[in-house]
Amino acid sequence: MSFFPSDLDRAGAILGALDLCEIDTVDGPARFMIGADGVFIDVLGRQWYGSQLASVSSLESAIGGKAPEGSITLSFFQDPNAVDLVAQVRALGLDYVRDRDVTFFIQPIGSHAEFYAPTRAPIQWLRRTARSLTFSASGAQDRSITLAFEAWSENRRAARRIVLNTEGHAKLIGQPNPSLEFIPTSDFEEEKLFG
Repeated sequence: MSFFPSDLDRAGAILGALDLCEIDTVDGPARFMIGADGVFIDVLGRQWYGSQLASVSSLESAIGGKAPEGSITLSFFQDPNAVDLVAQVRALGLDYVRDRDVTFFIQPIGSHAEFYAPTRAPIQWLRRTARSLTFSASGAQDRSITLAFEAWSENRRAARRIVLNTEGHAKLIGQPNPSLEFIPTSDFEEEKLFG
């Protein structure tokens, strides 16, 4: 498991891991345990609320100029006698989470006892930026709430262009720099250097 720090015993001390997700909100972080029911309390005393009704889409790295989208979805049956959860979340509005961090953690588990008394802190492995909230309803009680997010690198496609020449390099470092004065301006080869 390459995502664990080097000080962790890699010789078989890890039997499993919990998927944890922290969503930053106006009122502070909301912490969830994905795909498992119950409440998990980590070594720092933070509570992570679990539900098998929550799922996360596939998570990709930002590679090749692409800022991968992802989402967290809570699907549930609305109890007609309970407070309407969709209405509560809708009332908070998108600004409650928009442009805030969605952070994913792995909680290493070395034994059954560590579900109740963990010995290691959760390890952060991915951070994204919350973008939108959508709601759906099917039938009388079937509901879902989806929080969509994008990679932290989504704005790199809009980065200013700096030409690789003396002037461009000077803009980059803030002072005159003749280092690129003799850079080739074409890839034309009169004669092959090798072979």
